[in-house]
Amino acid sequence: MTDHLWSINSGTLAGSFVDRVAAMKGAGFPAATLWHSDLFPLFDDPDGSIMAFNNSGMKLSAYQLLRDLEGMPAHVQRRKLDIARQQIGQIKLVGGDMLVLGSTMSPADKTDWKGAVASIRALGDLAKAEGIRIGYEPMCFSEWINDYRLGWKLIKEVDHSHVGMVLDTAHIFLPGHPLDAINEIPGDKIFLAEINDFAQSNLPIREQLRNYRLFPGEGVKPVREYVDRVLATGYRGHFAVEVFNATYRTFDAATVAKRAYASMEKLFAKK
Repeated sequence: MTDHLWSINSGTLAGSFVDRVAAMKGAGFPAATLWHSDLFPLFDDPDGSIMAFNNSGMKLSAYQLLRDLEGMPAHVQRRKLDIARQQIGQIKLVGGDMLVLGSTMSPADKTDWKGAVASIRALGDLAKAEGIRIGYEPMCFSEWINDYRLGWKLIKEVDHSHVGMVLDTAHIFLPGHPLDAINEIPGDKIFLAEINDFAQSNLPIREQLRNYRLFPGEGVKPVREYVDRVLATGYRGHFAVEVFNATYRTFDAATVAKRAYASMEKLFAKK
């Protein structure tokens, strides 16, 4: 495994987007996952942000985030597809090819499985027409699709060339889901593998997700086993560091980015 498949989520770092781009690039990361707010900060002209990323030479590993599509009423789904069209246009501004779809937080009808399949398939059709992929990420705090095993069952039934899975260790480790079912997902249907670690804690899951993620190797979770299982599927995409931590956000971006890169070097050196 070489570092050309490593990425970092821009939300891991604090500061202006231009400073964060410089920090990610300076630490050695060849790719980054970005958010809408990175390119379109409130009241700012987006040209500077877009140019900063494009001039950095980094690739876009994924673009965050569309949510609340499957299980929602028809008029909400139509609005979400309109939003997806806008996000796809934004992705193209920075040369990317993947939009992340997070699982629905509060579906109107949790029993409408066929409707969920149809709605994600429709999003896949839209993405395919634009040369974009959709990475579906089961969120562990969702009221419906909150387990990657159920998420894979859904995406397998969607059966779309441009729709695959995003596997985030946070949404696997914190609810205590087993890792063995990763073996059942073909590597070409995993579109992104996100990495983080956690200390032993009794804090609520949402609080740990937002403020207490750690870099791999800094906590107690089986991150190396996760990597091994993902690689065993034949996956050859990006491994993206995604660490939201209130303490790290008090440090300058360059320091945190270097710490993130060092953690990846140690993690993959064990292979």
